[in-house]
Amino acid sequence: MKSSPAETVVRFLSFSGNRRDSFDAMEKFTPRQWKYVLQWLGDAGLAFYFLQRLKDERASSSMPSFVLSRLEQNFACNRLRIEEMARRFDAINSKFNDAGVRYTVIKGFSLVPQFCPLATLRHQADLDYLVDEQSLPAACRLLTDAGYRSKISRSSKESIFIASAAEPSRSDVQYSPQASHAVELHTEIWDHDMHGVHEVPKLFSIGQARMQNWNGLTFPAQADEDAFLLQVLHACHHLFTQWIRISSLLEIGYFLQRRASDSELWNRVEQRAGDSAVLREFVVIITEMAARLFVAPVPEVVQGWSASVRPAPRAWIDHYARDWTLGGLPVYEFCLFPRSKLALFLFHQYKSTSHVKELQPHHRPAASRLSRMVSSIKENPALIWDYDWWRRQQLFRRSVFYILAELRYIAEIPRWRWLNRASPRTASSLPWPGNPYRSKKAS
Repeated sequence: MKSSPAETVVRFLSFSGNRRDSFDAMEKFTPRQWKYVLQWLGDAGLAFYFLQRLKDERASSSMPSFVLSRLEQNFACNRLRIEEMARRFDAINSKFNDAGVRYTVIKGFSLVPQFCPLATLRHQADLDYLVDEQSLPAACRLLTDAGYRSKISRSSKESIFIASAAEPSRSDVQYSPQASHAVELHTEIWDHDMHGVHEVPKLFSIGQARMQNWNGLTFPAQADEDAFLLQVLHACHHLFTQWIRISSLLEIGYFLQRRASDSELWNRVEQRAGDSAVLREFVVIITEMAARLFVAPVPEVVQGWSASVRPAPRAWIDHYARDWTLGGLPVYEFCLFPRSKLALFLFHQYKSTSHVKELQPHHRPAASRLSRMVSSIKENPALIWDYDWWRRQQLFRRSVFYILAELRYIAEIPRWRWLNRASPRTASSLPWPGNPYRSKKAS
């Protein structure tokens, strides 16, 4: 079966295997396919990882000139953007330190070098902090005084501040140092109420941070085992909201490639995960997704957990994960019967049935966007007459996408049920909260 351009690029970015075949296939791409690939690379967060791999393989000269030129220009802009983001990052850290704000840096610059060799290979759109709840008011006030404006968030566990009034862009403008960025303050990493998955333990705290050095800056960050688990939860958050940036899986794969044989690290991961069956399954899901996409090794501890994964999550990993991950990006990009809602098959295995009604709006991106639009208009009524603002919302395009995604989801239900009935194992006896396989007699 012929691979899609996205699949070919992913194979080229794999950590092992024969990259020559994928490179030969890329040489046959038409200009139209390359135009798609360039946009897809930007949406997936893989553009500069792809450029670096071309250089590592000494294959840059074989690329069409317009492809290489665009990648190089964007990389040069992104390098300046990272410098500007680092300057702002240092300024915010200094303000927090001077005011006695208790915080630790998460994601972003703290991922270098364990999850990413160079910060310039990442397109960083925000700065993320885990903040002690008592320090949150002071942190919010400091950001407001620094010129950031508050933005409505879907989660009660995070406060979002935007650096400028500019809207996020999918174009090359996103790599500009002047492009908008956000600062996100989290009081918890996993919002139990937002997702309705209450069995995830609260692992992360300010007190467990350790000091990290990057580019001459020193800041509190998470230990490696917590950074890994945090990346897993972050990926699951996006999976359950029906969209994931593939670069996050590549970065987890990079971590696995470097640390899979570090038995001491994985012993610490096992200790942190404790007896949480949900968290262990999350680790298996995200680790296997990263490993299957990018041919990264799976640690022995995670292999052991994989053997205990219930039939339904196993069926989703084996039959849906890869195609779902390689689906059209972002979610409002038109394609026939998009796969985004197929993530609900997995999500339904973890959500608490007692929270379904109150949680449904959070898992309907269209409803969430409409609520944010209403809030924006309340803050600035003049937007009602702003044609450019309405055009950027792409209401018709998004509506068509969600209708087609819903139809794809409904059409896939019989196959999903058949896959679960065909499983040689049964989960009916497992002591699992909200277990959909548990019989009425057992419950």
